[in-house]
Amino acid sequence: MDSSISNETVRSSQSTGNEAFQLLSDETRLAILQVLWEAHDPADETPMRFAELREHIGVEDPGRLNYHLNKLMDHFVRRTEDGYKLMDSGKRIVRMLLSGTAIDDPEIKPVAVDISCWYCGGQPEWSYREGWRYLECTNCDARCVESFPPGVISKTEFPPSGLRGRTPDEINEADRIWGAHRRASVMDGVCPECAGDMPVTSVEICEDHHPDWDEYQFCEACGSIFWMLVSHVCEGCKYRWRMPTLFYPTRQPAVIAFYYEHGIEFDLATYEQRTHLLGFKEELLSEEPLRFRISIPLEDEALGLTYDEKMEVVDVNRRG
Repeated sequence: MDSSISNETVRSSQSTGNEAFQLLSDETRLAILQVLWEAHDPADETPMRFAELREHIGVEDPGRLNYHLNKLMDHFVRRTEDGYKLMDSGKRIVRMLLSGTAIDDPEIKPVAVDISCWYCGGQPEWSYREGWRYLECTNCDARCVESFPPGVISKTEFPPSGLRGRTPDEINEADRIWGAHRRASVMDGVCPECAGDMPVTSVEICEDHHPDWDEYQFCEACGSIFWMLVSHVCEGCKYRWRMPTLFYPTRQPAVIAFYYEHGIEFDLATYEQRTHLLGFKEELLSEEPLRFRISIPLEDEALGLTYDEKMEVVDVNRRG
């Protein structure tokens, strides 16, 4: 691609983003989006007439409403012969706002859920606070990363709207599915936030890795219980995701087939099967170029996958 075209595209995206922020800084425009959303029926997308829209918003001056509608045109609102309706971009804006305001007090105290700690097999408790979902083991003080408090075996962002009308077990299941799809999207190089390109930006390998596996404590040198960590950063919205290399084999058909042949229907999306990852073996083959192997032992066989610096599989080997 011509670099001048690429730079022009970047400048255009930045300009469009700045314009979008300015458009949504006005209360009347936000009210327009809200009213059109409340009138939106996915099964019958009937546009709203100008007079009806004006009545719902409570704007006396029709010229003022028309001014703000014109500002929203081509970005969030579409005008048809029958009236006005939200564009898909407008629906996404409203959904984003609703995802954080669906309940009044998004905080749930720790409660036991029907899964086991994948480190020690103990009973975890689920809780929610400040937009984060926590899984804390009541049996061990595992700290897989330095930023987690003792006993927190998993911590992820989860929209408050996902709490509505669900029990803790149902929320935990919804979070499991939601997180699994987002993680898969990242591994496939597509940002789960904006659908932009999300390439691998680094593969970090601890040079002096000594976690305490007996107590499930992170390595002091790198702050993680895992030896190799991969970072992805979205080129569009700058969203960053960091996870162990051990997750990546789960995207390979050869791995799924290998487990299936041994009588295991492998699905990393389930919490119970994350214990399999703790049995994976990592081996650094070369630094320049970067090549490392992840071996999966099952019974008297082992499946090995060799990765490069972009987390692409360059070799698959089966032994046993």
